[in-house]
Amino acid sequence: MLELYHWEPNAASARVMIALKEKGLEFRSRYVEVLAFEQFAPGFLALNPAGQTPVLVHDGEAFTEASFICEYLDEAFPERPLLPQAPLDRWAARAWQKYVDDHLAAAASDLAWAALGRPALKARNWASLEQAVASIQPKERRDQWQAAIRGLDDEELERARERIRLAVARIEADLEGRDWLAPGGYSLADVAVYPYANYLPSVTPELLGERTRAWLGRMSNRPAVKAAETMARTADAYGIAAPGPEHIRWG
Repeated sequence: MLELYHWEPNAASARVMIALKEKGLEFRSRYVEVLAFEQFAPGFLALNPAGQTPVLVHDGEAFTEASFICEYLDEAFPERPLLPQAPLDRWAARAWQKYVDDHLAAAASDLAWAALGRPALKARNWASLEQAVASIQPKERRDQWQAAIRGLDDEELERARERIRLAVARIEADLEGRDWLAPGGYSLADVAVYPYANYLPSVTPELLGERTRAWLGRMSNRPAVKAAETMARTADAYGIAAPGPEHIRWG
């Protein structure tokens, strides 16, 4: 039995939801309301002490980190593979997953949170919100949420836009002469990038390139992507956002 603890089908949760749908795997949905901080409830923290979705539970074992979950699914259920067969092509797909984890996820999430997530909290009682955030464990996630609620400054947002410019340039280069990001066809590279890149038409449309727009169209028309997005509880899974992972810091 597969169980998936997830939020809306965007960002990290969408990566695993799309992979499950692509592979035709049945799973029990366990919805976690991230903006109500359900990911910090004791029961969820017992599955993932980091307090982050998604979490996959398979035969009683809990798996975290979207990239690793997707690769686990591809190995545990080898039918309908989502990694290319050729070693070099598999490397390219994995390189994209790491790029998402280290760079794209944080930058896209920053811009989406500023444009869509933080404004949605304005309707809530700020005193009760701050009280709820103050009780978050672990401390690293509490600090991140407190910073997100305060809001990013213009310099931070411009850094995020610059990272998106670089990401789109990489997408445009890798799509030259082919439909999918990694050689060898559709793969976990596309599954990893889409749930963050799909925020860009609404939050930074001026940064999109022609190939990126066409690729987003191909992705959104895939039956598995459509099936995952029908599991949204909001009107538009990409009309809402939560704070993403921290930026990788060097030195």
